[in-house]
Amino acid sequence: MPWSYSYTYIGILCHDIYILTIPKVHMGLSDVITRLKRIQKCNSQAYS
Repeated sequence: MPWSYSYTYIGILCHDIYILTIPKVHMGLSDVITRLKRIQKCNSQAYS
């Protein structure tokens, strides 16, 4: 296997992993932010 081919293969593999993981990370972050907002809303209602 030539070096350029393996290098391209690794690049494609990393690209695929990036595309697969980023939406999950983004969804996870938005989920965490939503939960934090809910907690803040509950806290502000409890103290007011």
